[in-house]
Parts: sequence; structure tokens; C-alpha cells
Amino acid sequence: MKAGTLPSPEPVPNRTTTDPARPLGGRTTAGAVPQRVLLVDDSRSIRTLLKIYLMARNFEFLEAESAEEGLKVAEAETIDLILTDFHMDGMNGADFAAQIRANANPKLAKVPILMMTGDPNVAEVRALGQKAGISAFVRKPVSCAQLMTLVDTILPLPRK
Repeated sequence: MKAGTLPSPEPVPNRTTTDPARPLGGRTTAGAVPQRVLLVDDSRSIRTLLKIYLMARNFEFLEAESAEEGLKVAEAETIDLILTDFHMDGMNGADFAAQIRANANPKLAKVPILMMTGDPNVAEVRALGQKAGISAFVRKPVSCAQLMTLVDTILPLPRK
């Protein structure tokens, strides 16, 4: 385990959850319909940490433990932002992003995608993500301020 990273939890059954978060401050959207964020990561602890980091915005969260599950959720739900890990069993984050970009639903195909990785070969992973059409890239471990800056850059606040 690298310093600054969270250990992966024991495997849990695949499931999708919706978890509304209350704003704690920062850029909030009082009175606006919450934007929906899909968190795609095989680590429950990383998904939880991302939710904590993003609680300053009035988001609703949907979760997927794999890219394959993430595709199903994205096609069934209205999503405003996707945060995905690169390394997951099965399909990786770049291939997941490419499938989102190729989706027949034009709204889904344009959803901002932020891809994360803890891979030491950052340049290669970033290049794969950019080729797939990601909107932003960040290396793990990511700080709250870094994540919020990227999210604020790629996902505008909703209008009331």
C-alpha cells in the first residue's frame, strides 16, 4: 500500500446506490435540483472518500463497482458527471469512457468524465484517457481542493 492511499475493502456484492449529500459550504446551489454524479471505482473506500470530498456541492451520488456496472447505471439514469478509476477488473476506465462517448444517447455521450489513477505510468494512462475522450485527469491520491477545482472546471453549477 502506498502512503496516502486507502486500502481496498473486502469485495462486496454489486449494487447501485443513490446517496444524496447535504452541502457543507463552498459552491452550493440552494434551490436547484441536485446534480447527479456517478462514481465508478472498485474500491468502496475510494468512493466514500470522493463523496466526502464532493459534499460541498449539492450532489446526488450513484455508485458502481465496475465499468460494466457503471455503463448500466449511466444508461438507466440521468447523470451530470462521471468520476472513474482507470484500473478495475474487467474493463478499464479509458475503455469505459470510450463507450460513454460512443453512446447513442447524445446527452450521455457529452457527460463530463474525470478519470483517476494511482498507476505509476501517468503519461500512458493520461494518453489513453484523452484518446477515449475524458474531460479531466487526476492522479491518486487526490486532495479535496484538487478534486473540487477539477469538478468546478468541468461541471458548471446548475441554474435555478
